[in-house]
Amino acid sequence: METTLEALTAFGTIAVAVVAIWGDWLKSKLAPQKLALELDPEAEPVTYSNGVRGIFRHLKVVNLRPWTPAQQCRVMLVGLSRRDPGGGYQLVPIPFPCQFTWAPMEFMPTTLTVMKEQVVDFGFINKNANIFLPKLYSMPYNFQCGVGKNEAIQYQLRIEAVNYISHTFVVEVAWDGVWDFDPNVMRHHLSANINPASPRQ
Repeated sequence: METTLEALTAFGTIAVAVVAIWGDWLKSKLAPQKLALELDPEAEPVTYSNGVRGIFRHLKVVNLRPWTPAQQCRVMLVGLSRRDPGGGYQLVPIPFPCQFTWAPMEFMPTTLTVMKEQVVDFGFINKNANIFLPKLYSMPYNFQCGVGKNEAIQYQLRIEAVNYISHTFVVEVAWDGVWDFDPNVMRHHLSANINPASPRQ
């Protein structure tokens, strides 16, 4: 009996040491990170200090395994396709991946740890600009990434974090050219859909 207890004690000591040294590695193998990207169905009206009105659309990064925080997380634009006159989509060259801003941009770092969920500024359209633009920290010169009147673009996004890269999410935005400051009205004219859908599971 005494020998058995000693063996169990020794095993427990070794197990604690293993978890202390390789705990993160074990978690990454037994319960790997899993993040989803969801489209916020609500549009947000904004009025800037100069009186210009606009509409924002948001995304959410959702940590489906909140016991494993997603460190140094960011959402990247990795590609896009523009709808052609025939209704098909043609790839648009993108010089390099661009990062979307966390909301609110004025107070958030460029990368952060996502415990449960975090809001991303996806894009915006201002009344006088007549174009929907993705909200990026930086944009290549002369990069044609905006959705104008009667246009549609499929934006290809990926979530990146420490030791994690998601599959590609496609967010399609189409605008019929009608402007309205009422977000409930505007979302029928400026439509947005995400594919593939990412159920919380």
